[in-house]
Amino acid sequence: MKRIVARAFAALLLLSFAPIYAQETQGPQWTPTFEGVDVATYEREEPLMKIIAARIDLTASGVEFVTTPPNENFEFDAKETYRETTASFLKNNELAVAVNANFYGPFNASTISTGGDANLIGMGVANGFVESKPEPNYPSFVVKKDGSVEIRQYKADEDLSDVNVAVSGNKIVLKDGEVPEFKDKAVHPRTAVGYSQDGRYVYLMTIDGRQKGFSVGATYEQVGTELKYLGANVGLNLDGGGSTTFVLRDSQNEPVVINRPCNNTKDKLRFNANAIGVKANGAPKVEPAGFKF
Repeated sequence: MKRIVARAFAALLLLSFAPIYAQETQGPQWTPTFEGVDVATYEREEPLMKIIAARIDLTASGVEFVTTPPNENFEFDAKETYRETTASFLKNNELAVAVNANFYGPFNASTISTGGDANLIGMGVANGFVESKPEPNYPSFVVKKDGSVEIRQYKADEDLSDVNVAVSGNKIVLKDGEVPEFKDKAVHPRTAVGYSQDGRYVYLMTIDGRQKGFSVGATYEQVGTELKYLGANVGLNLDGGGSTTFVLRDSQNEPVVINRPCNNTKDKLRFNANAIGVKANGAPKVEPAGFKF
């Protein structure tokens, strides 16, 4: 196992990443942050990566997954959702934690910096409403109406009546506890989702990147490796790059961005077509520190 630099989360010094060097452990140091939601932060030295993750206990009272609702003027392949920042998504839906989700279009300098009509790439389902249909090569993370979770490639004509929430990515990076090998070795900021073998825990993870001396990013294989380290048995890579954003709610019900998104400033976040987050009971057990929007 590579050396891990663990950091005390109690003070939530998430922007400074002031590390406490520790011995290797058998897993991340989780800190209870909301009822049913624990958060862990740690650093890899080689390559340099800053990792933030939430572990969601599906058996906890009040835990509920939410994704971006359909556009008010919904139309398949034209007006599926309305772009907003992950911070706005968290606040508007009164969530505990949220990360960005699907790849999307149109994608250009204007759309990433403003709200507007957007189309999801791959399946998207919000509260049982199919916003975007499954597409080849874009596997999905699904929360079913019975509360169970699944990651797999769905067929375009598949019956989705049992799906409550779904978002999609581009690569299954962890399958049955094994990390597949990928020809693509590109290193980027990453967002990912996974779940444990027994289906009890879901993991939301970001790895910052494109920031020399702070965090370089990760390959697909490294994303799978980190999800496995967190406790996942299956994992999916979501949209990344400048979209990678990890947000927590503070005690004033305001969103706090605790990772360091690339190509953004404290004054602006990327506008994405959708995000995924979790409702949880109660106020935060620790106060997050970071950028407020």
